[in-house]
Amino acid sequence: MVKSRRLKIGDVYAIPLPNEKYAFGKVFKAGFGIYEHIGDSIEDLPEKEVFQFNVSVYKDVLTSGKWEIVDS
Repeated sequence: MVKSRRLKIGDVYAIPLPNEKYAFGKVFKAGFGIYEHIGDSIEDLPEKEVFQFNVSVYKDVLTSGKWEIVDS
C-alpha cells in the first residue's frame, strides 16, 4: 500500500508516460500546470517555468503517492 501524503502548493510531480519518459506537473492554488518539458528520467527536471497547459486533477491522484514528488 502506498502512503498518502498532504497536498502542498508548489510541489512538482513526475508523471510516468507509456513511452518510459516523464511529464512533470506543478501544483498551483487553482489547478495543476503541466510543463512543456518531457524528461528522459525522473531526474531530468524542467529547467524553465514554461507550461504547456493547466488542468484540474483530483486531490486523490496527487496524495496517493503514485506520482512521485521530485521538487518543491
